Amino acid sequence: MYKKAAIYASSVLYFLLLAEGMSVSAEVSYNYNGRGDSVASQAGYKAVLAISGSELGCGEFNEPSDIFATDSGEFFIADKENNRIVEISSDFKSSVREYGSFSEKNGAKTTLSKPEGIFVSDDGYMYIADTGNSRIIVSDMECNIKMTITKPESAIYENETFKPTKVAADKSGNIYGVLNNVTGGAAFFDSSGEFCGYFGANSVEVSAEAAANYFKRIFATDKMRAASFRSTPTGITGFDIDNEGFFYTVTEASVSDSERVKKINAAGVNLFENLDLTFGDLHSVKTRFIDIDVDDAGRICCLDMETGRVFQYDENGSLLFIMGGRGERLGGFSVQPTAVESVGNSIYVTDGLKNTITIFEETSFGRAVHNASELYNDGLYDEALEPWQEVLRLDGNYQAAYLGMSASLLISGDYKGAMEYAELGGSSYHYNKAFERYRAKWLDENLSYVIFAAVIFVILCVIFRRYRKKRHKITEEGTEQS
Repeated sequence: MYKKAAIYASSVLYFLLLAEGMSVSAEVSYNYNGRGDSVASQAGYKAVLAISGSELGCGEFNEPSDIFATDSGEFFIADKENNRIVEISSDFKSSVREYGSFSEKNGAKTTLSKPEGIFVSDDGYMYIADTGNSRIIVSDMECNIKMTITKPESAIYENETFKPTKVAADKSGNIYGVLNNVTGGAAFFDSSGEFCGYFGANSVEVSAEAAANYFKRIFATDKMRAASFRSTPTGITGFDIDNEGFFYTVTEASVSDSERVKKINAAGVNLFENLDLTFGDLHSVKTRFIDIDVDDAGRICCLDMETGRVFQYDENGSLLFIMGGRGERLGGFSVQPTAVESVGNSIYVTDGLKNTITIFEETSFGRAVHNASELYNDGLYDEALEPWQEVLRLDGNYQAAYLGMSASLLISGDYKGAMEYAELGGSSYHYNKAFERYRAKWLDENLSYVIFAAVIFVILCVIFRRYRKKRHKITEEGTEQS
């Protein structure tokens, strides 16, 4: 009774704070139930530190726009307005080096101008989106430029400018760049810097306005068509590549759920497209994802510029945790959060207005959820049962645990138990799936009894029918004699 009252009070407090426009991230944690309602929940991460450049020993940051962590643990910050890349130690306590001046192949010196993106490959090369200079540069760690990519001289590149804001490279050395004036997807270059086209483009969103414009253009003159609105796909705003080579993208504009976060294979197919997934805020707040990060365990972190929140999903797109928000307190962000990065049990978020990096650490509850989720996603369904039960013991509001229990019990053959947990989790999909298996199992185990009962029923019906006919005949004969 007291637990329910506490949960209710926390939920009321959350909505009161939300209505007042205050930051709730540091004080109140929430998730969604099976009906999509916000419910109070234990935090999977806790904000432990917001650190500035001066505290790291490199002078104040000025609009940090990107953060990247190498496999060996070093961090790199794209410090946009200071025209530099800053390397931070693996313990995130001090700066190691600044990169601002580079040597061209001919020995000439060149400097960065408003860099917005940074990526460091396993073989020790920096890929920098040097936005102010309209180029992507590839450099070794001694600031010797290996390659410079500028505006492509290609018929399929129709834009007048070249403004890269994010950059990444795959294990084959292919280079991808998010361009702030391109809606055709990420610009794709081979390992020699040759422009090959676009990758991961969003489709054109079909809206009433777009449909009306289409029919208008059918009957319009050439002059009217030139002046009319043109429907174009929304551009991606951030991307990442996981350890298996899958390409993930997010978009800031309002698009369908299947386009907001995409997991793309080498053939260009969005693996999330046909799944029943919802990304971002489930209510009236417009979601504007501006960055995405995928950690070594396959967990996906998406940074929402509209709310200042980080939404974390498992590798299958199921929501795990929500953290952050607007506000001045620890764990809150300004109107300009810019990038997110995950390393081990920590999540790092850069704030382009506060000029800080906020560090979130995994809580014991977060560790329990991650443990259960990883076991289940690895196919260890029996082993995942006990961790899911531990999650429910810690937080009875956590819907994913009910669904995890239901799915694990379904696979292990306990269909009745799977139905019970699906009902508690409010999932008709999981319940119907378990009920179908339960019904099939019951029929398989009791088919002979069903057939026997049916045969007996038919025999009894025949006997009863003959008895009634005989009784009817006797009655008729008695009536005639009288």
